[in-house]
Amino acid sequence: MRHRDKHTAASQPLLPLSMVEAGQTVELVSIGECRRLRKRLADLGLNVGLNVRVVQNSFAGPLILAVREDSRLAIGRGMAQRILVRPPISTNGHKE
Repeated sequence: MRHRDKHTAASQPLLPLSMVEAGQTVELVSIGECRRLRKRLADLGLNVGLNVRVVQNSFAGPLILAVREDSRLAIGRGMAQRILVRPPISTNGHKE
């Protein structure tokens, strides 16, 4: 059963974080090829596997993310374009 859940999660379409609407929660799946970018985001607490909620995305400025429960983080559109995300998968294999 667990193998099936992984397959379901892996089959979810990936999209850039910059395309996620405000209010949606997503899982960080991949961070661009640039090692410096990955380190910078890791220093900010953004790592692959983390769920974040998009608080604000006006499609014309920085994105505001809710990281964990009490932190907010603003990231530029260029960074957000290089971060691939998908809807989080619950333990029973359904989108949350």
